[in-house]
Amino acid sequence: MMRNDILYGIGMLLAASGVQAHDGRVYVSGTITDNTCSLSPGSENINVAMGAVSQRQFYRAGDGSAWQPFAIDLQNCGSTASGVTVSFSGASDRHNTDLLALTAGENDASGIGIALYDQNKTLIPLGQESDVVTLTPGQASAHLQFYARYLADGGTVASGNANASATFILAYE
Repeated sequence: MMRNDILYGIGMLLAASGVQAHDGRVYVSGTITDNTCSLSPGSENINVAMGAVSQRQFYRAGDGSAWQPFAIDLQNCGSTASGVTVSFSGASDRHNTDLLALTAGENDASGIGIALYDQNKTLIPLGQESDVVTLTPGQASAHLQFYARYLADGGTVASGNANASATFILAYE
């Protein structure tokens, strides 16, 4: 008797689930557009010559060297490209994570990092996007201006080679 009640209950559940089934469709439509640009020749790998800077120029945290300009040039921008941001990634300085760390070795400088700035000389912290640079949809090319400079990070400054590398990432709107 109890077995019949269980079978009856299971049967009712199965019947109820079949009654509540619905069919439907999802229609998806859209357009794929090209809203990116290509890097111009020479912008894939950019060398920034920082020059020789006196150790005495860095008395306290935040003291910096001269601004050294560099640019990322774009070409063949897509017809819907309206803006681009740039972010830089690399090893961060241990005293100031907004700065790019110098390579560490026997003959390398210390107490200094490399700061990267946008065209308005506003710091772009490592791993964060710059302000949007406006692009005119369909424009043939764009010149993105940046600056680099040595910045005392608060550690003890020692002379030596002061080199670093970063990767840049372009994000389009």
